[in-house]
Amino acid sequence: MADKFIRLGFEKAFNIEKLITVFYMEFSKDFAYDGEEHDFWEMVYVDRGEVLCTAGKRRFALKSGELTFHRPGEFHAIRASEGSAPNVSIITFECRSRAMQFFRGKIFPLTQEEKALVSMLFREALSAYSLVDRRNPLLQKMTRIENAPFGSSQMTKNLLEIFLIRLHRHEGALAKRSRYHYKVDGVDIPYPVKEILDLLEANLYGRLTVPEIAARLGKSESTVKNLFALYRPGGIVRHYNYLKIEEAKRLIREGKCNFGQIAALLQFDTPQYFSMCFKRFTNMSPLEYKKSIL
Repeated sequence: MADKFIRLGFEKAFNIEKLITVFYMEFSKDFAYDGEEHDFWEMVYVDRGEVLCTAGKRRFALKSGELTFHRPGEFHAIRASEGSAPNVSIITFECRSRAMQFFRGKIFPLTQEEKALVSMLFREALSAYSLVDRRNPLLQKMTRIENAPFGSSQMTKNLLEIFLIRLHRHEGALAKRSRYHYKVDGVDIPYPVKEILDLLEANLYGRLTVPEIAARLGKSESTVKNLFALYRPGGIVRHYNYLKIEEAKRLIREGKCNFGQIAALLQFDTPQYFSMCFKRFTNMSPLEYKKSIL
């Protein structure tokens, strides 16, 4: 007599089809890799230190205890950040599961449980596979280890799929854009500094104080001051006035407003204070600047 049991299959959230490379490297503080692109996924985990990752045309910082992915076809590069000598684990693999799209454009600060899981994953993978040339892991050539522990290849696949499921449930992911680096006046600055500069630029015809800037960006005053010091010494208020004077020069060249009107438009307390600031940054009074315009 046939039994009445119902046999249920398994839903596959992730299916890792092929493993390309897996390696752990302790990079020097001067390490830099020019970059590459390929048609499979790459997972990068920083165990210690900090690196600057390039993804497409953008660069972002990846800090200790954080992990990110490069999608298939995305140009990417990596280098040590500001003298840091980072420890980095990288695994590349083929996976066509739709759920992989969740990882695009994100940085994951790992919990202790997730760090333990990723450590187990790499330990198992490195017991099953070996690089052909350990001195140059970025060549992406790997082979199976003879007499590897029983089931280590399948364990690697299973652990990676489990880890991806855990990350998909992760609620503390950061957007890569929050860590983007930008070139401003030839200086390489992180995204939080660019946020400050953008806020100043957008409020040339208003008034901003450091406490107001900190409140708008959701940061403390000391954090805002320290961040801005990465870009330019002299303080935020001085740079804010410099930007206002640059705008004043443009308005003078247009010739539509007198000096008093310009001072009022740019929210200087008095025309006298405006003239004092103008001379501080240009070594000319507004009138001398106007006469110097060809």
